[in-house]
Amino acid sequence: MMCEFSVEYVFGSLDKALAAELIDFWNLNQASYQAELKSFRSHGDLSEIEPLLSKQKVLRRQPGAIARDQEGSIIGVVFVVFRELESHLNLGSHAYFQRMYVLPQARSYRLTNQLYKKFLEGFISSVELRDHRAGILIAENINPGLHKGAMRRYFARLGFKMLGSNQLGGEVWLLKLRNQFIF
Repeated sequence: MMCEFSVEYVFGSLDKALAAELIDFWNLNQASYQAELKSFRSHGDLSEIEPLLSKQKVLRRQPGAIARDQEGSIIGVVFVVFRELESHLNLGSHAYFQRMYVLPQARSYRLTNQLYKKFLEGFISSVELRDHRAGILIAENINPGLHKGAMRRYFARLGFKMLGSNQLGGEVWLLKLRNQFIF
């Protein structure tokens, strides 16, 4: 288990060096990430996701926060996708969707909690960096470990409201975002 790590909020500050690091990270870990996603889906085939995502146009994908080990290598990332929503959802015209991935060998409650909280604190306060059309942040918790009572209480304490479960076995949580400056 990894003990030493650092966490950094990076939303809106992607430079060439970080972009290159993230490309390398995903080149090394994309297959294991996709395999893990597939294993969590209660109804099997990942291709079932495509029809759902095609209805929600992806406008921008970017990192929100990263965790690094003591050598400085990326071991975890929270990323957000800005999407256009269908009007029948009654959630506004646009939303941010968030996911998090931490390398299996680096996972611990301490790391994932610090990474997620750093992301959330920064994202909530980054009104000027977020697209004003998105009034919500959506988390689709597909990991069955997140469906336990303690984790549901954790998300509720962070301000999320559970919308329900989707047909792919994930729990869908929503956090309303403040979209204006407070003076």
